[in-house]
Amino acid sequence: MQKTGVLLNSYAQYQRFGSLCHPFWTILDISLNWSICYGVFFLLGGHALATALFAWAAVWHIGIRTFNYDGHGRGTNQQREGIDFSQNDFSLNQNFYGFVAGEWHNNHHLYPKSARAGFLNYQIDLPWLFIRILYRLGAIKSYRDSYRNFFCDYYNPWKKQKFPQK
Repeated sequence: MQKTGVLLNSYAQYQRFGSLCHPFWTILDISLNWSICYGVFFLLGGHALATALFAWAAVWHIGIRTFNYDGHGRGTNQQREGIDFSQNDFSLNQNFYGFVAGEWHNNHHLYPKSARAGFLNYQIDLPWLFIRILYRLGAIKSYRDSYRNFFCDYYNPWKKQKFPQK
């Protein structure tokens, strides 16, 4: 945190404020940031553009925070055996986000650099299909696909343990 320029609280201050940074400096930083951004947007397109961009930023921020909260089981372990293999966190593979955005969140935690996040048969990954089309058209030169790694590292060992051959 020292490299970010944030003035950190002492441990006693952290306990008092519940924050790494003193509220005064946090409020000052946010106020200056928003003032500069609003000023630039205002100069580019007036009050309408500035407020529209700020409103969209609020919607985006709330949406991302809500997704991440839901995508981690709302702070409780809601993981399902045979579906959610990353056990280091509460991340979940959720059908809605998976089908709509290809965000199979638990799989993403297993392989964060993989272009493909849908590994199981029902996990349709539309962004992955788009990436494959772009690759075949030559617009993308390379990508990471952890599909085989998932089965070798997680699914097949789980299946072998859960359903041993007689």
